[in-house]
Amino acid sequence: MDIDGILGNGDSKLGKSSIPRRRQWVKRRETWLVILGVILHAVYMLSIFDIYFKTPIVHGMDLVSPRFSPPAKRLVLLVADGLRADKFFEPDLEGNFRAPFLRNVIKNQGRWGVSHARPPTESRPGHVAIIAGFYEDPSAVTKGWKANPVEFDSVFNRSRHTISYGSPDIVPIFCGALPHSTWATYPHEFEDFATDASFLDEWSFDQFQSLLNRSNEDPKLKRLLEQDNLVVFLHLLGCDSNGHAHRPFSSIYLNNVKVVDHIAERVYNLLENYYKDNRTSYIFTADHGMSDKGSHGDGHPSNTDTPLVVWGAGVKHPRPVTAKDHSDHVLRFIDQHLHDTPTPKEWDLDGIERVDVNQADIAPLMSTLLGLPCPVNSVGNLPLGYVDMKEEEEVEAVLANTKQILNQFLRKSQIKQSHSLFFKPFKPLASYSSMLNQIEELLSARDYKAAMQLSENLRSLALKGLHYFQTYDLLMLMAMITLGYISWMVFLVLHVLQAYTLLPGDIFRKEEAVRQKSNTGKAQLCGCLFMAVVSVLLFLERSPPLYHAYFAMTIFLWTQILNEYKFIKALWRYLRGRESDYVIKLLALVVVSVIILELLVHSFTERKLYTWCFLIVGAIASIYLYKSIPWRSGIPVFVCLTCWFLSLFTLMPAEIPDNNKLVNASGVMVIVIGLTGKWLDLKAGVNRFWFGICNHEKRQPRFPMLFQLQALLVGLSSVMVFLSTSHRTVKQELHTIHQLMNWFIAGFSMILPLFSENGLLSRLNSIFLGFAPPFLLLSIGYEAVFYGALGLVLIAWILFENSLLYVRKVNKSSASGKNLGEHAFLENDTRYLQLSDMRIPLTFMVLFNVAFFGTGNFASIASFEISSVYRFITVFSPFLMAGLLIFKLFIPFLLVICAFSAITKLLEVPRIGCYFLVILCSDVMTVHFFFLVKNTGSWMEIGNSISHFGIMSAQVVFVLLLFALTNIYTKDIEIRSGSRDSRKVM
Repeated sequence: MDIDGILGNGDSKLGKSSIPRRRQWVKRRETWLVILGVILHAVYMLSIFDIYFKTPIVHGMDLVSPRFSPPAKRLVLLVADGLRADKFFEPDLEGNFRAPFLRNVIKNQGRWGVSHARPPTESRPGHVAIIAGFYEDPSAVTKGWKANPVEFDSVFNRSRHTISYGSPDIVPIFCGALPHSTWATYPHEFEDFATDASFLDEWSFDQFQSLLNRSNEDPKLKRLLEQDNLVVFLHLLGCDSNGHAHRPFSSIYLNNVKVVDHIAERVYNLLENYYKDNRTSYIFTADHGMSDKGSHGDGHPSNTDTPLVVWGAGVKHPRPVTAKDHSDHVLRFIDQHLHDTPTPKEWDLDGIERVDVNQADIAPLMSTLLGLPCPVNSVGNLPLGYVDMKEEEEVEAVLANTKQILNQFLRKSQIKQSHSLFFKPFKPLASYSSMLNQIEELLSARDYKAAMQLSENLRSLALKGLHYFQTYDLLMLMAMITLGYISWMVFLVLHVLQAYTLLPGDIFRKEEAVRQKSNTGKAQLCGCLFMAVVSVLLFLERSPPLYHAYFAMTIFLWTQILNEYKFIKALWRYLRGRESDYVIKLLALVVVSVIILELLVHSFTERKLYTWCFLIVGAIASIYLYKSIPWRSGIPVFVCLTCWFLSLFTLMPAEIPDNNKLVNASGVMVIVIGLTGKWLDLKAGVNRFWFGICNHEKRQPRFPMLFQLQALLVGLSSVMVFLSTSHRTVKQELHTIHQLMNWFIAGFSMILPLFSENGLLSRLNSIFLGFAPPFLLLSIGYEAVFYGALGLVLIAWILFENSLLYVRKVNKSSASGKNLGEHAFLENDTRYLQLSDMRIPLTFMVLFNVAFFGTGNFASIASFEISSVYRFITVFSPFLMAGLLIFKLFIPFLLVICAFSAITKLLEVPRIGCYFLVILCSDVMTVHFFFLVKNTGSWMEIGNSISHFGIMSAQVVFVLLLFALTNIYTKDIEIRSGSRDSRKVM
C-alpha cells in the first residue's frame, strides 16, 4: 500500500539493528535542537529592541546654559497618577465641576491643555517623560521599576534642591541617588486596593506641610527653602489605585479628582502665604490616564490624554480663542492625535485658548521657568504657549532647547562614526554650524521672528537626525534576523523529514559515509571562516554582543543546512520523480497551511475572524463526518453546535464586564459537562467506536469517589465566588477565611486529576474538572462560560479524530490484503507522519490562539483585569498578582495541550514530531509579526505590534514548558487499539 507520508512510501528498508542507533541519533539531535530553538527565539526576540527600540540615552554632552533671567525662583510639580483628562475637565451628573480651584486657575490665572503621553502608559515611563524629557524605551522598562536601569539627566538633577513626597515606586527613581534632595515615601502596605486610596494623596501633602511648619523653627531648613532653583514634587497616587480597584467611573475615583484639586489649592495657598514674592510656578498634570476597565498601558486616548494646568511666575494668563488660532495643518502629537483637536462642549472651556503638548515637552518648560539647562537627554520642544517672556528671551529659550537637542545629535554622530568602518553621515545637518552662526547674526540684528523660525527648523532637523542614528543599523539587522528565521524553519523541515517520515532510506545510506566525511567537513570549515571574518568586522565596529549572537546563529544554521546538501539534492530528485498529483497535493497543503496561518496573524487585530472560522469549520466538519460515518450518529451535530457556541465569544467585548451570576452558572455548566463525560465513559464502551477513548476496564477504580469530590469542589468554588465578592463589596475587604478557602480549593483541585483512571476520556474529564475551580475563582464574567465552551470544542476535536480513525480502520479491515500499511511504524507504538497529519498542528494553532483571544485581546498591554485576583489577594503585590493573572490565562492552554497530547496517542503519531510542526507554524507567524513591528504611526499600533511579536516568539518556550507540565497529567493515558494487538501478533 502507498502510505501517504509527507515524503516516501512504505518500503523502508532499515534493518532492525539500525533502528536503535537511528533513534539515539534522533534523540540527541532533538535535545540540542530544542535548546537551540529556545536560545534562538530568546535572542531574536531581543532583536526588536536593537532594531526599533535602542536606548535613546547617550552621555558626554555639554550643558547649554540659558541666556535669560529666570522668571521663577521655585517650581511645584503636582502629578496625579492615573488621572484621565476627561474625568478632570468634565462636570458630574449634577453639572458641578470636580476641580473648581484648577478651573478657576484656567479661567483667570494660567494656561491649560492636554498632555499627550506615549505608550507604554505606565507610571515610570510617564514620570521619566515629564521630569527628564525623553520617552523611555521599552527595553529599559523591562530592566526594573524600582531603580534606574540607565543613568539619565532630569530637571531634579539640575535644580539646587528637590523636595519630594509620594509613592515608593516613583520618588526613589529620581531622588534615591540625588544628594541635593529631601524626600520620603509611605510603606508599600499602604497601597491596598480594597480601600479608598485618596488618603495616600493626603499623606504626601501632610508631609510637605509639616516640612514648611518645621522650617519656622529650623534656620537651616529655612535657608534651604529660600534658595532659588527649588523644585517641589508631590506624587499623588490615589487616582491610580482607585482606578485599578474601582474603575474610573466609580464614585471613589471621581471623588479622588476633587481630593487632588483641593490639594493643589492648599499647596498654592500654603506657598503663597509662605513666600509672598509671586516667584513660584505651578504645574499640575498626570503621568497617564485610566481605561474604562481600570487598567492602563496601551495607546487608547483614555490612557494617553492627561490634564495639564500651569500658572504662577513666568506663565501667560488665559487668552480667549480667536479664529486664527485654528489652523488646518495635520501635525500630530506623540500619541497620533491631531493638533487643534476640538475641545469637548461638556468641558465648557472651548472659549479659552488650549495649548496641548507632548508629555516630554513639560521638562523643557520647567527648565525654562527656573532658568535651568534642559536635561541633556530631553527631546521635548519648549511650548511657548505657556511661558510669559519677552520676544528676545523666547528666542533665547528656544535656541537653548535647540542646542541641547543638537548636542545629542552630534554626540550620537560622533559615537557611530568612531565605531563604523563605512560611516554614512546625516546630510541635512552637514552645515549645522553655519545655521547656528546665522541664528546668532539674526539675534544681533534683532530679527527675532527669523531667528525663531530658523531655531525651530534646526531643532526639527536635530530630532530627525536623532531618529536617523537611532535606526542606523535597522536594515542590516532586519536582513540578518530574517535569514536566521528562514534557516531555522528550513532546518526544522529537514529534521522532521529525516526523523518522522517514510523516505527511501537506501538512497541516503549509500551516500552517508561520503556526506559525513567530505561534505560536512567542508561546510563546517566554510562556516567557521565566514563567522571569523564577520566577528572581526563586528569587533572592529565595537558592535554590541547581541550583534555577534544574531550573526553567529544565522551562519551556524545555514552551515547545518549545507551539511544536508546531499539529503536536499536527493530529496529534490525524489520529488521530481513523483507523480504530478502528489506534488499538487503537497503544494495545496503548503498553500492551505499558509492561508490558515495568515488568518491567525490577522486575528490578532480582528478577533471576529475566529467567529467566521468556527462557523465555517463547524459546518464543514459536521458535513464531512455525516458523509464518512456509515451509521447514524449525533457526533456531527455535536461538533457543529460546539464550534458555533465557541464562535460567540470572539464577538464579545474585550473588556470583560462583571457578572458573578454568570460565573456561578458556569460552575453548574462545568458539572453538567463532567457528568456527561463520566456517563459516556461508563456506558459507551459497548460500541467498538468508543474502544480507543473510553475506559473498558471492569476492575474497581482506585478512587471510586474521585469524580464526586471534583464535582463538589467545582460547586464549592461557585459558592465561594458569591461569598467572597459579596463580602468584599459590603465590607471593602477580603475575609481571611474566604481567602484561605479559595487558596485551598484552587490548589487541592489541581492535584486530583493525577489519581483519576488512565483512560483517555476519563483522564481528560478529570483534568477539565480539576482546573475549573481555580479558573472560576479567577473569573469575573463571561470568561467562565468560555472555559466550558472550550472544553466542549476539545471534546469535539477528539471525537472528530476518533471518527476518522475508526472509519479508516473499518475500510482497511474490509479491504483484504491492503493492511500492509500498518507496518509503517516507529517504535513505542507511534507511526510515521503523513501529509494529512498536518491538520493536527494546524488545529492546535487555531485552538491555542483562541485560548489567547477568546476572552479578550491578550496582545494588548492593558488587557489584564486586575480585579480577577481579588478573591485571593487585595493588598498590592505586583508579582503575586501578575502570577495569578498569568496562571489564569494559562489554564485554557493547559486544556488544549492535554487534548493535543491525547490525540497524538490516539492516532499513534509522534508527539515531539508534531511539536516541531507546531513550532514551524508558529515561526511562519513570527516572521510576519517581525515585519509588522512599527516605529512610526500610531503608538497604540506600535505597542500591540511588539506584543504580537513577543507572544509568537515566546511560544517555542512556553509551549514546551506547558508540554512538560501537562505530561504529568497525560503521560499514563492508555489507548487500547486493535492495530497494536495485530502488530504484536505479527
